[in-house]
Amino acid sequence: MKRILQLFVVIATLAAVAGCDFGCGDEVVSTTSSPSHAISAVVFNRNCGATTGFNTQVSIVPAGAAPSGAGNTLILDGTVPLKFLWVSESKLLITGLGYAKVFKQERSVAGVSVVYDR
Repeated sequence: MKRILQLFVVIATLAAVAGCDFGCGDEVVSTTSSPSHAISAVVFNRNCGATTGFNTQVSIVPAGAAPSGAGNTLILDGTVPLKFLWVSESKLLITGLGYAKVFKQERSVAGVSVVYDR
């Protein structure tokens, strides 16, 4: 019985980290446009049910588009108040990570270099 419970926990964790969309709900927190307004950084909180907690995710998407699936840029455990600064059209600074557990942290997405500062 203990092995079945361990297997369930591992599968639930992997599904959350991989961005399994089954039963997940997203709430957009903020959208920050690049200097030319061609692309945006979108912060959203994702809730995938009782077996996983809320997490904060970031996707870089074309202007006006909504993120689809898990964040393509950053995924953090819990609800984290992030801040953004577009340094240029191709460089984004994300701050406010604090000591949140990081599940995903990309350095480059869709031609944008992403820099992180806790």
